[in-house]
Amino acid sequence: MTLTKSTPDHVLIVDDQEYTLESARAVMESVGYEVATLSDSTKALQLLHDFREGQNPIDLVITDLDMPRLNGEELTAQISSTFKDLPIIVYTGDDERASKKRLLEAGAWDYLEKQGSVEDLLCTIDKVWAQVLRRKTEGEKTTPKLIFRDEVMKEVIGTIRKLAPIPSPVLIQGEPGTGKELVAHEIHLQRMIHLNDQVNERVNQKEYPYLAVNCGALSRTLLESQLFGHKKGAFTGSVADQDGLFVAAGKGTLFLDEITELDMDLQVKLLRALQEKEVTPVGSNRPVPFHARVITATNRPIQELVQQGKFREDLFYRINVINLDIPPLRDRRDDIVPIAKHFIDKLHQEYQLPGERTLTPEAEKVLHQYHWPGNVRELNNCIERSFALAGHPELIRVDDLPPEVVGLQGFAESCETAGRAVVERAVAVAASDHFQTYDEVVADHIRKALSRSKGVKSRAASLLSIDRNRLYRLMEKYEI
Repeated sequence: MTLTKSTPDHVLIVDDQEYTLESARAVMESVGYEVATLSDSTKALQLLHDFREGQNPIDLVITDLDMPRLNGEELTAQISSTFKDLPIIVYTGDDERASKKRLLEAGAWDYLEKQGSVEDLLCTIDKVWAQVLRRKTEGEKTTPKLIFRDEVMKEVIGTIRKLAPIPSPVLIQGEPGTGKELVAHEIHLQRMIHLNDQVNERVNQKEYPYLAVNCGALSRTLLESQLFGHKKGAFTGSVADQDGLFVAAGKGTLFLDEITELDMDLQVKLLRALQEKEVTPVGSNRPVPFHARVITATNRPIQELVQQGKFREDLFYRINVINLDIPPLRDRRDDIVPIAKHFIDKLHQEYQLPGERTLTPEAEKVLHQYHWPGNVRELNNCIERSFALAGHPELIRVDDLPPEVVGLQGFAESCETAGRAVVERAVAVAASDHFQTYDEVVADHIRKALSRSKGVKSRAASLLSIDRNRLYRLMEKYEI
């Protein structure tokens, strides 16, 4: 993919408050951006379609979180499902980590406080665009990496390799965050490898693409149009014929995530499409054949939904030709540390940092023992947080990990390590009759505060009567 822009030229800002839109437009235009604004979030997708078909497509979306009808999280999910390459920044006044985690899961590339400064906004835009450029140059988006060491996952991968010769439908089940889409992409890659071996030449990616859609992120009407296509004039806003994803996937792979979110009418239409290998676009009476392999996924107990009459039994048997059950991370503990190290390496490359950062043995032990209710997605969040807040430039230690991951055992180990270091230093000083310098006294005092606060830096900063940023600077200065 060729890079054409070093900065995003055209930005769309979505906010239900007109005065906020005007002030944001003035700020953005003053530094050289071309800005489109929208006060009705429900019209964002159509506007993006219109811009994409024109000469100046939108490069970046900035949206408010709290909006009527369609809030920022819902809008982010819709945009990221339809325009996967389009970066999205969400303005939020909510300081709860859980809500920010949901935004990232919905497809946001970053978020920032709405009351933040202009410099904060511009820095966030620069950071997000740097990610866009890296993805384009490194091909990172098209080559997701599946990390596995555990014997359970090795069996899953063995099954995937057996699926390469025949493009049968596959149903992937597993808890949220277990990496179902990575598994779907691995099935696609193994199919491509097989085809390359068969024809002794590189298979055309355009003819064998990998396309994905989240069935729970779009409204029924929009999802039907996305999957099956539509004819011009079929509904308001349909200004041209459009192929659906079934046809656009060519001879490649179509991945339908959260398949159990389909309503009954769409289940019937999907069943007929899979049976007949053809789809009928909205507004047309002529079916169009398709050739793509269809992979579906769900984190819900689909067999129970069938028994309850909430999911069609005949559709279940149609998509469940091959079933892959992805175990949660707590059941494949040999994968935890390798995946964590992969995330560390990825962050190093993404932010272009010098040197290397590694996990201490104690931190690896804590990660290995934690139960990971959020699975791989939670592990990724944990590593990125620890990477950003680590007090040492080359190590991620136990006290850098989130409190909920560390738990009581981790806190005890962290306190024991910090306390042992303070005692050993005091004994060494006393034995040598060494008179401590000012810097040594300050460093020891910081270690004592960290020990007493069980490694929680905000509490240590409070004990020392300094702010947390100053504590980080002092820890870096004294290599604590």
